[in-house]
Amino acid sequence: MSALKRPMLTLGVVVALVVALFPMLYMVRIALSAPNQWRTPTPEWTAPIYTDSFASVWAGRFPSLLMNSGILAVGSTLFVMAVASLAAHAMARHPSAKLRKNVMFFALSTRMGPAVVFALPLFLMMTSLNLIDSRLGMLAVYVFYNLAFAIWLLHGFFSEVPREIEEAGLVDGLSSFGSFWRIAVPNALPGIIATATLVFILTWNEFFYALVLTRRAAATYPTAVPGFFGAFTVQWGEMFAASTLGIIPPLVFGLAMRRYLVRGLSMGTAR
Repeated sequence: MSALKRPMLTLGVVVALVVALFPMLYMVRIALSAPNQWRTPTPEWTAPIYTDSFASVWAGRFPSLLMNSGILAVGSTLFVMAVASLAAHAMARHPSAKLRKNVMFFALSTRMGPAVVFALPLFLMMTSLNLIDSRLGMLAVYVFYNLAFAIWLLHGFFSEVPREIEEAGLVDGLSSFGSFWRIAVPNALPGIIATATLVFILTWNEFFYALVLTRRAAATYPTAVPGFFGAFTVQWGEMFAASTLGIIPPLVFGLAMRRYLVRGLSMGTAR
């Protein structure tokens, strides 16, 4: 790389980083600003820290909403990854290429429609099963919401694991499941963790189904944010404080898994 290209590349990365992070930094600064600063054209970045907005949000029912989001995100991620790993591995090892393509296309087709298309059927089914505003019902919805996406991604990751290694394990006495668990899963682990991270974030931030299918008991944190919009006023500080608290868990989870993300998201591309 020439002496000129390296500084230009560094400058481009810095500019892209600033553009990507500025909305989040703006949100956090407004959340930490006093009410008389909410309506200024630009926040006073050096103004004193004001934490009453966070205290007001935390004193309400927001902690229970965060707990609901955490239970649903972790539970659906674990279930989706368990089922999707088996399904994706089976598809990656199936001898019929035509069947693999048809099944994978069918799985992907469940994500081609907007969420509102599935809202009425899901609402009617959950009403008949008495699962409206229940964690079990929302867990089932999020498994349906993310399963096809996880299968599609994991299929590419398992396809990169050499078939010969698993066949050698079978020759050495492993069962089919033993070959999957002891050979395929460790080799595809970065891709599995990357997929789990994406499923967790998608579930944590999901808004539409949580708004339509919950009332209070199983409500998640994204459904609380519109509550800060009133008929005549907007509680900007509380709204941004709630949003700031809501991004912390997926941010921490993503940072903890970052060592696997780059390698995992680069797998499954050369097929």
